Amino acid sequence: MSNIKEQIKSVFNKYGIDPSTVGIKFEEETTATEAPVSELKFAVEGTLSDGTKIYSTANEWVVGVDIYTMDAEGNPVPVAAGEYLLEDGVTKVVVGEDGMVAEIEREEQSTEMSSEDLVAVIGSLSERIAVLESEKTELSAAIESAKKDADAVKAELASVKKAPAVPSVKSQEFKKNAAPVAASNGTSFADFMAELRSKQSK
Repeated sequence: MSNIKEQIKSVFNKYGIDPSTVGIKFEEETTATEAPVSELKFAVEGTLSDGTKIYSTANEWVVGVDIYTMDAEGNPVPVAAGEYLLEDGVTKVVVGEDGMVAEIEREEQSTEMSSEDLVAVIGSLSERIAVLESEKTELSAAIESAKKDADAVKAELASVKKAPAVPSVKSQEFKKNAAPVAASNGTSFADFMAELRSKQSK
């Protein structure tokens, strides 16, 4: 079949006739080295920020690899040139006009707080500080009350220590019931001692 096409082409070329002028169009044959797009074997895949799946025949996403997506029928379609953000929100892929990945870069996430967020944080901290101050006041009052109670107990113990000792009930009963001691001659012990001191003075 290809030989007939070549013969017809050679005839048109011989007489300088363009086949398209007479309604003839020759389809280009696919070379053995070119595989149909539908037969591509993808090794890695990814997802863009809008949810679109992307694929590559390479083993990893690096600069210079091919990049495809799927059409409505599930056929591989080269991704159009442009910049694309991956689903992580920080990785940007740049596709060149040749359908290859031209650049991969990660965008630096801003750590600066907006004025609204800053006001909210300050308000939250103020509320927390107010609660801590209230708790501190209550704790100080409790400590002061405990100190006063301790001082009162100390004062009471001190007054008990200074008070005179109270004789026991048994000691009082013994003194109450004890009779004066008298000598054998009928003289009391007190009279005996007085007489003795009188004799010594003479």
